[in-house]
Amino acid sequence: MVTRVRYVCYGKTRKQTDCDGQTGYTTHILDDIVDQLMKTIFEKMKAIPKSEIVNTRYGEKMKERKALLAAARADYTKAADDLGALKAEVVKSLRGESHFSPEILNSIIANAETECNRLKQHFEEAQAAYNEGQELLKSLNAQYDDVIKWSEMYEGASIEAKKMVIGHLISRIEVYRDYKLHIDFNIDFNQFSLGIDFSNLAA
Repeated sequence: MVTRVRYVCYGKTRKQTDCDGQTGYTTHILDDIVDQLMKTIFEKMKAIPKSEIVNTRYGEKMKERKALLAAARADYTKAADDLGALKAEVVKSLRGESHFSPEILNSIIANAETECNRLKQHFEEAQAAYNEGQELLKSLNAQYDDVIKWSEMYEGASIEAKKMVIGHLISRIEVYRDYKLHIDFNIDFNQFSLGIDFSNLAA
């Protein structure tokens, strides 16, 4: 005789919450849904080469960020050089070697410093965005490697071992009517473009 274990909605059975879901859920049905989902994720992950994920998903973005960084660096460098040249002109003016008076140069320098500071901030923001992109790529590589390791462990594992893997990858599972699930993952699988509708999981 096989005993079917069921999860019971505590709030609904005690009329403590207004819930339109089922009162109880059979354990093995939920386990099978999650098990099939994990297998699907692992199969799709293994089917996508690591280099394809990195190059296709983030190659264009990184190229764009790199171009913006190069432009911002060039603008700031030119502004800083121009500002330096203006300050050098002040020295010449004091020596009587310039066509500009110190007063005029000081006014021009004030405007140049404001513009230089603006371009410096823009350059720093572009640098931060580029660095963030590099860290994102590193994180994606690490997550990909991590999932592949867990997938190898999952294959042929005992129920207890599978639940340990699931506990590592999933932080929360919510069950709704007809066994529709909402799952919060510890890893953003959408970024791997797996083609899975994680928002509409059901038996």
